[in-house]
Amino acid sequence: MNSFFGRLGSVLAVASTAPAFADVAFTTGSMVEVFAPYSFVTGENESSSAIAILDEGLTLLPSDVELNVYTPGTHGDNPPPYLIVPAGTLVQTYLVHFDPTGTSFATLTGSVVFEPGEVIIGLQTHTPLLYVTDPLVGHPLATYPAVFDDFRGFETLPGPDSVTLPLTMASASFTLFAELGVDHARIFTIPVPSPSTLAAVMSVGALGAIRRRRDAV
Repeated sequence: MNSFFGRLGSVLAVASTAPAFADVAFTTGSMVEVFAPYSFVTGENESSSAIAILDEGLTLLPSDVELNVYTPGTHGDNPPPYLIVPAGTLVQTYLVHFDPTGTSFATLTGSVVFEPGEVIIGLQTHTPLLYVTDPLVGHPLATYPAVFDDFRGFETLPGPDSVTLPLTMASASFTLFAELGVDHARIFTIPVPSPSTLAAVMSVGALGAIRRRRDAV
C-alpha cells in the first residue's frame, strides 16, 4: 500500500509541472482577445468599443495568491473572505482591460469562453490584489501600471462594474463602466492537463481500485 501512495504522490508532483493546455475558445459582445506586446497603462490602449483580454500564460505560483471572486453568480469588488490559491499551483491567467477613449464615458458588455475542460478558479477585481500578482503572473512582454491607482479594479461609480460566472465556471461575462481611467480584472483558471498527464493519473486511479478490491477479498 505504501508503494501505491508513493506512486500517486510522484504522479501528482509531475502533474503540477507537466505540459498543460489553456486558451480562449471565443469571445462575444465587446470582448476582444489581444496579444503581447501590450500595455495596460492608462491611456496607452484606449477604446470605447472594445474590452480587451490578454492571455498571460501558465504560471507555477511562487507564493499564495488571494482571489476575491470565486463562486457562480454576479459579483463586483467583493470584500473578504478571499479564496487562497496555494503556492505551487499551476494556473493560467488572463487580464481583462477596459480604457475608454479620452475622457468619454462608456459602458460595455462582453464575455469570454474558455477551452473545454478549462475551469475558472476565480478572479481578482480588487485593486490591491491586481498589483500583487502583476509581477507573479504577468506576461513578460506586457506593460503593467507602475503607479498605484485606487480605481484600477471594479468600482460602483460611474456604474457598478460586474462579472457573472455560470455554474460550470467555464466562462465569464463582464459589464464595465469607465470614464477617467481603466477597469481591470484578472482571471485564474485550471489548465487542461496534457493527455500523457491524464493517462498517468488514470492509471494510478485504476491501480488503487484494483488494490481496494484485493483488500476487500
